[in-house]
Amino acid sequence: MLMMQMILWFAVKVAIAAVGLIYAGLVLTSYSLEGRRFQPRLRISEPARSGERLLVWWGVRLVDFLVRFGQAIAQVLFDASAEVMTWVIDNSSQEIRQKVRSRFL
Repeated sequence: MLMMQMILWFAVKVAIAAVGLIYAGLVLTSYSLEGRRFQPRLRISEPARSGERLLVWWGVRLVDFLVRFGQAIAQVLFDASAEVMTWVIDNSSQEIRQKVRSRFL
């Protein structure tokens, strides 16, 4: 009996993982094809398909938010690294300033 329960739980975990991978694939495919313009297209005559499209739409919105947030963070880090480099150059010796200028400017 215990062995049967372990096999059943393993099957349930594999099924959940498979559904999660399929969902992630649908979300990423929809985002790459349509981007922010993805619409759920809800229809009363097709409730299951409408529910699926609504879940995918939520996923697309989440991916879009994460991409925009990542871009904002990357821009802040890029600006900060440029400011740090400027500060390092300004507080360095004349020899290091000349090396940096000859290499990057």
